Amino acid sequence: MSSRLSESGGASGGKRISRRQALGIGAGVAGAVVVGAAAGGYLAFLTPSGDLKNYAEYLVDDQRELHSGEVRVTFLGTTTLLVDDGTTQLLFDAFITDVSLTRALFGTLATDRAKVDTVLSRVGADRVENIFISHSHYDHVLDAAYVARRTGATLHGSPSTLNVGRGGGVPESRLRGYDPGAPIRIGDFTVTVLRSKHSPGTVGGDGTPITHPLTQPAKARDYLEGGSYDFLVEHGADSLLVKASAGYLHGALDDVHADAMFCGTAGAFGKDAEFRRAFYEETIAKVQPKLFVPMHWNDFFMPVTDHLTTNFKAIDDVAAGWDFLIRKLNGSHAEFAPMEGYSSIVLFGPTGRAA
Repeated sequence: MSSRLSESGGASGGKRISRRQALGIGAGVAGAVVVGAAAGGYLAFLTPSGDLKNYAEYLVDDQRELHSGEVRVTFLGTTTLLVDDGTTQLLFDAFITDVSLTRALFGTLATDRAKVDTVLSRVGADRVENIFISHSHYDHVLDAAYVARRTGATLHGSPSTLNVGRGGGVPESRLRGYDPGAPIRIGDFTVTVLRSKHSPGTVGGDGTPITHPLTQPAKARDYLEGGSYDFLVEHGADSLLVKASAGYLHGALDDVHADAMFCGTAGAFGKDAEFRRAFYEETIAKVQPKLFVPMHWNDFFMPVTDHLTTNFKAIDDVAAGWDFLIRKLNGSHAEFAPMEGYSSIVLFGPTGRAA
């Protein structure tokens, strides 16, 4: 089990501004940035980061060798996941570069190639052939083009994501637009893209597209959402659902079931009780996972480390929602399993979770 989460840490790529300075930022500037950032997440600077020490007993990390039929999922922070069955690797979202608050507000963003190379090497991402992007905010897609070029992987995404790929020099032959509901066979995996919805509060409207190739450096606000998607990932008789955003389309998951669920929680469980109930009933209750891994709770203006801190929304989500979620999961005999940065969980097979 990993050690407890830390409350401190320095932001990379720019000086972290104080609460007083943050409160002095004009509403116009903040409003512009939120178009390119995860909805509301940029407000992390209004509240000090917190820890999850009360949830340390739930943290998981399993770095052992895989047995036949097992799948390892490694958490790279925010919603970036490396899924590996020992032969085939899939990457879901691609946000590895450190982006401080000041850069997001006032600067331009570009992939830190050295940082991405270091992280991919650390987690053993040497067989990535396919990348799937949930939506085109920078905290999900910033490094997708570079990773695709570096690995030779095919980049799958919405028209907006494909424009990020084009702007980043990914050959047209390795860009694949989504066909929701159509299974894609990749090694022993089958990936089905599902239409979804961003968490509430997206400025600019759901689905606002990136209409031209987006080159770096670019402003945070240039990374428009472009539509949101979930991913059902099947491996033999087992399955996992990757749901990066804490939003839902009514009825979209009626016939979707998965043994494990990796789900963004910022912006959902800290909402009012009615939204929390509706989100749970439209997502987790329908999918009926044996294991639930929360995502998008860490402060994405801080570098990802072995000891993560929570963002502004996640503080509310933990206080108002994670206990609710744990009670619900306990009632359905499902496991709640948050993960630290770069930690892994082994699923399926003879000894994996959610088997």
